[in-house]
Amino acid sequence: GGGRRRGFLFHLGYTLGRLTTYVCIGLAAGWLGTLLGDNATFGIVSQALLILADGVVILIGLRTTGLFQQLGFLRLEPAGPVKLLSDAVGALLRLPVAAAAYPIGLVMGFLPCGFLYAIALAAVGRGSAPQGAGIMLAFGLGTVPAMLMFGSAVYWLSSRIRSELLRWAGFLVVAVGLYNGWQHVREFL
Repeated sequence: GGGRRRGFLFHLGYTLGRLTTYVCIGLAAGWLGTLLGDNATFGIVSQALLILADGVVILIGLRTTGLFQQLGFLRLEPAGPVKLLSDAVGALLRLPVAAAAYPIGLVMGFLPCGFLYAIALAAVGRGSAPQGAGIMLAFGLGTVPAMLMFGSAVYWLSSRIRSELLRWAGFLVVAVGLYNGWQHVREFL
């Protein structure tokens, strides 16, 4: 019972931290948009970045499935910024639950996500810091019901079922990355 109660409160703090990060990303992206103006090169660069982001999403999904550990020939380890995020979350997880939730949400708001990158690019296209923040806030708010429901509900499941769900979520992430990648490559060509 205590874990379930803490699970919802943790995810509420986590969600507030994530929303804060999204708004900050939106502010920065909108401000960048004011600097770029109507630069024609931005469209080409943004498509290339989206394709790269899709590749990162696919790799993260593959890592989550556990396939590479089972096949034994390749092991994907987080590198660069993703390793920094992993290390930061690991350090924050040592804090009491109430103190860790919001900062973990702040950090995890930077987690590589194709949808996040696409919305951040849309925020750049707004050409205004307040509008960029608004579009990122709207995106974040749209994810709140599913994130709170799923994040809180997993506390009701056994650890074996949770790990199996995580593995299957990895396959879904790969599928979304492949679909988005295909769409972005088609638009690029």
